[in-house]
Amino acid sequence: MSPRWKITAILIAIVLASGWAGGFAGFQFGKAKYRKRSNPEAWNVDVMGRLDRDLKLTPEQHSRVQAVIDGGVEEFKAIRIDTIAKSDAVLQRMVAAVDKELTPEQRVVFQEKVKNQRVQASLDMLKVEPRKKP
Repeated sequence: MSPRWKITAILIAIVLASGWAGGFAGFQFGKAKYRKRSNPEAWNVDVMGRLDRDLKLTPEQHSRVQAVIDGGVEEFKAIRIDTIAKSDAVLQRMVAAVDKELTPEQRVVFQEKVKNQRVQASLDMLKVEPRKKP
């Protein structure tokens, strides 16, 4: 292999590695940004920071606006909890209905592959606690 081809191959390898590394880093950054954005408390802090900075709220206004934002965040949390519970109920009904249609051998595989490994919306991921049932 001539030196020219070696240099070309090395440059191509560098470009490919850089592209892969940039894509991976971008994906990780996007994932972290999405997780932060879906956290109601982080959203609360971000919004209040922007309102303070852009509107130059007085201390009295800040406390009143903060109370409004806090109330809205609590409503958002309740909506998320309800949505997760409803989604999980539909998913459980679907799994049960499919399970009824399977042979005993298929049920074993279904149990291993689907029921035990199904991805559920996680309250931990959303950083919210389930509401206590009355």
